[in-house]
Amino acid sequence: MPALKKKRKKKSKIYFGTPVHNAIVEYNRSEDYTFRHKIYTEEIHAAFLKLAENIINTFKFSYFDYGFRDLQEEVVSNLVLNMHKFDENRGSKAFSYFSIVAKNYLILNNNANYKKMK
Repeated sequence: MPALKKKRKKKSKIYFGTPVHNAIVEYNRSEDYTFRHKIYTEEIHAAFLKLAENIINTFKFSYFDYGFRDLQEEVVSNLVLNMHKFDENRGSKAFSYFSIVAKNYLILNNNANYKKMK
């Protein structure tokens, strides 16, 4: 009799889905810094890192003097600074909103760096 193979659970490819959207909404609603820190570190930070990585790699911003990891952390910092501006009542998803925020931040800084280098 052949040995039974264990089926491995399929890993989800969605890194910024509804759970992250809901975590951002809860983060914005809360005034408790301990709770906000916990929800950010457990739910939001990894999604922001992956979002920044994907946008940097997709649009190939080339006028930055420093490495990929530093640029990624800079984008994540900007997303955290703008997290309070996200309003779930406007009908957009957090993924769409923060993708645009990250892309606009990178475009603005890429263009400024281009002007400096020129």
